[in-house]
Amino acid sequence: MFFAKMIDRLALYDLHRKRSKDKHFSAFSLNPIDKDEFYKANAADVAIMLHESRKNYLAGHFSYQSLIPSGDPVNDTLKGEVFLNKNDIDQPNVIFVHGWRMDSYDRIKKIFHDRIMNDLGWNMYYYSLPYHFEREPEHSLYSGELMISANLNRTVESTRQAVVDLRAFIHWIKANKTGPVIIVGVSLGGWMTNLMATLETQIDIVVSIFYANRLSYAIWNTIPGKFIREELEQHGVTYEDLQTYWKITDPSQAVPKVNKDHILLISAAHDQYVYIEDADDLWESWERPERHLYNCGHAGIVLCRKKLALETLSFIRKRLKQPHQ
Repeated sequence: MFFAKMIDRLALYDLHRKRSKDKHFSAFSLNPIDKDEFYKANAADVAIMLHESRKNYLAGHFSYQSLIPSGDPVNDTLKGEVFLNKNDIDQPNVIFVHGWRMDSYDRIKKIFHDRIMNDLGWNMYYYSLPYHFEREPEHSLYSGELMISANLNRTVESTRQAVVDLRAFIHWIKANKTGPVIIVGVSLGGWMTNLMATLETQIDIVVSIFYANRLSYAIWNTIPGKFIREELEQHGVTYEDLQTYWKITDPSQAVPKVNKDHILLISAAHDQYVYIEDADDLWESWERPERHLYNCGHAGIVLCRKKLALETLSFIRKRLKQPHQ
């Protein structure tokens, strides 16, 4: 336990060496919002550009314009990586959603990519969250700085943009591919995946790894959110205020629309980024879908790659009723 927490704290020290220099706070105007209406989506107009052949795959990028424009042209153009099986007949479609402040897909790829490409042949899509990667504006200090911040409205609108655009992408896949849709989220991507599960009926399987539940809890109580909390407190925002303002982003406020037997939650017992108490709240509120609890910290994303891959892919195969290879 001590070793796991120490690794996380060292990583967090390094994380905060790069932090916001500008103040982001913006007040929040609270109006009653219907969740289904707020996150409503239609199919996106997706362009697929394939420019490389790898083994039995064609690799390239997908892109489309955001359905919820933020006003920043860089952020409002989505671009992700795509790997399509050349014999794309009823292949499952796996969408990977990355974590906060990641600046590449490498961590996720090192867990799943080669195993899927070499052994399974599934189609793979790597989705970029708002203000990350190529969507990061020039004035942003780090990837994801403008997605989650003390700007209360922008954080909610960024969440809405992420959810609506991801739902729109899923609708496009369902309209253009015949295989099931699987969504795998890691860290903040797990939170996004969980929120998607409460909204989208066209997702067949959900896997959420080292996920956050309530964004308000994560910002107020964990080390990654401490500087955002400081800025909020400087402007008189209390924890109760924040819970109210960001309630519409909480996955535990609703039951999943995905079959509970097709949901896998994976948590780290000693996680210093995402506290287990918050992860437990989601698990309980969803009436305990299958969960695996690892004896590690958040760094287990790197240290437990093989275990994460084996257990995740085994779970998916069973739900797809595919034999082990």
